[in-house]
Amino acid sequence: MTQQRTGGVSELSYAQEHEYGRLRETQQPTKVVQLAERIEGPLDVPALHRALSALVTMHEALRLRVGTASDGRPVQWLADAPPPEGLLDARRIKARSPEQFGTYLAGARAQALAEPFDLSSRPPFRFRLFRYSEQLHALIVDLPTLTADLASRSLVRGRLWEAYGAALADQEYASDGEGDGLLAAISRAREQHDRRSATVEHRYWSRKFEAMAALLDEPENAGSGADAPSDAPAPAAITRFSFIPGPAVASLRLSCREAKVTLFQFALAHFARIYFLHTTRPGLAMTLPLDTRSTGERTVVGKFSRGLPILVERSTDLTTLLRRIGSELMQTMRHQHIAYTDLCRARRAPGRADGDGLRGAIVRYTLHAERFVEAGPGGLRLTHNAFAPQVNYTCDGISFIVNEYQQSVTFVLCFDPREFSVAQADRFTADLNTALGAVARSASPWAVFPGDPS
Repeated sequence: MTQQRTGGVSELSYAQEHEYGRLRETQQPTKVVQLAERIEGPLDVPALHRALSALVTMHEALRLRVGTASDGRPVQWLADAPPPEGLLDARRIKARSPEQFGTYLAGARAQALAEPFDLSSRPPFRFRLFRYSEQLHALIVDLPTLTADLASRSLVRGRLWEAYGAALADQEYASDGEGDGLLAAISRAREQHDRRSATVEHRYWSRKFEAMAALLDEPENAGSGADAPSDAPAPAAITRFSFIPGPAVASLRLSCREAKVTLFQFALAHFARIYFLHTTRPGLAMTLPLDTRSTGERTVVGKFSRGLPILVERSTDLTTLLRRIGSELMQTMRHQHIAYTDLCRARRAPGRADGDGLRGAIVRYTLHAERFVEAGPGGLRLTHNAFAPQVNYTCDGISFIVNEYQQSVTFVLCFDPREFSVAQADRFTADLNTALGAVARSASPWAVFPGDPS
């Protein structure tokens, strides 16, 4: 750890610990959270340099280094921000058409997703600008999942263009920033954990994993019966993508308000009900990525989201499932501040193999507040998440993703082909669409089709 620092070493956040431990167990490189912008209009590149410099100075997560202390513990520290001219890798792309430019960018995005980060000596970001013409650019930002999450991506995007607007006006970028900073937020979370007592957290998680073991000690093979070797690469998932457009979304949100539940809880209860109708399992174990930011940390860029297990006991009654899911989510959030080592120790309860039946599904919810195409500073037209690469998605069991936008809601189902046949995936999806679409069908039919969930 010879990198120049602006302060001493600090512990990782609980979410960082979970990600660090998972990566070490799976022997995988750090994954990437990616932001991709199509920029149409007269881009001022020097102003973009100044905006990026302001962003890195403001957010500690963009100046972190992560390494290993002498006792083997992962630690992090702050390094000096690179000079503005060293932040951005800008290159001119010779393409015959904007379409060919887009194809090149899709490949560049896919390649960047597999590029590892050396966080012990290099900054935790990659800013790259691709130029097709004076009126068409693309900006790709890569952030490692060890220091940033999806909420951080949205924060970075919003503040980048605010800072760019200030740079165009030759003004200093003024923002409420992130309060005391990321490392102070991590310290507060650990102090809260110390006050609550690690014993209380460990007892809760031990009981939960014991309940999971009792309910799920005989995992059911729900699908086609293809027995792949455990060390074989996971095959591409069977994906199904559905959405509710237009006025139908208002009907769905009204139903949620009347039931006094969130849209996510509503969708998750329907998903669990269909799951139980299609299986005989006595419970559903799910890994749910939870954003653990407190109210005062909503503007902090960093790694706050981590996957925590939740368990729903069997029922086919929607009201019962809504009540059980609400209670389980509340209890899990109350016991969120647990170190990765403590969570692993609770998981390895005596009398059962590590990892048996712990996950029947991966569930994710994302609220998209920003529009996909919007007007930017200086007359720019910005398209968010542009040049989407083709990705072969994989999953264990089922992955259920809920994306909520202002005018639509999309649901993505990914099925592990080692457990589900195509026919079973189609039946499961059709039944879930029927259940969720009952509220909205009078206004607008569901669109259901197989394809890439991106």
